[in-house]
Amino acid sequence: MSPSDIATLLPVAIGFALSPAAIIELILVLFSQRRVTNSIAFVIALVVTASAALVLGALGSSASGGSGGATSPAASWVFVIFGLLLVAMGVSNWRKRSDTSEPAVFQAIATMGPGAVAFLSLGVTFLNPKNLPLLLSAGATIGSTDSPWLAGVAFLAVGTLPYTGAMLYSLLGGDHSAATLERLRDWLVANNRLIMAVLCSLLGILLLVKGITALT
Repeated sequence: MSPSDIATLLPVAIGFALSPAAIIELILVLFSQRRVTNSIAFVIALVVTASAALVLGALGSSASGGSGGATSPAASWVFVIFGLLLVAMGVSNWRKRSDTSEPAVFQAIATMGPGAVAFLSLGVTFLNPKNLPLLLSAGATIGSTDSPWLAGVAFLAVGTLPYTGAMLYSLLGGDHSAATLERLRDWLVANNRLIMAVLCSLLGILLLVKGITALT
């Protein structure tokens, strides 16, 4: 991977990793009735669906002619469009930053089984208006690198680190880990909109710069 590819993919992977709603969901899964099975199912499903989104992005880049480290015009416009979308989401979340309400789905996670918990990963990837553009744009970048498999594995390792880390911490950390994760959940719920506003705006600007630079 070139330094340019790393500079593009690393902040996007971090942006995917720092998804407040997804981290809250995992913490609630870790407090569910079948926490061991459910947490493993959630993390595995997350890796699988994120990988699928990356592959779609890479295939789109390949179909539009991107290869050998070059960003095609079509892929560049994808970056610009997703960048504008993320900036708009950032502005929307900033305006609603005082909203500290908890989504209704959080209340139902405690009684879910592994299948239902695995299905939640779709909400983190394909149904998330922040993460889907990030994953597709990352896939487009990965597809244009000289080592797409290496780039994809590295992206997933960074992007899923909070989830695998939280799972291992909960399963191995005992009562202290439960109290720490509960405090983290409360903080994320209270600051969800603000975190999303900052992340979406910064990542949107990053994609805009990459797309515009490639077009000029």
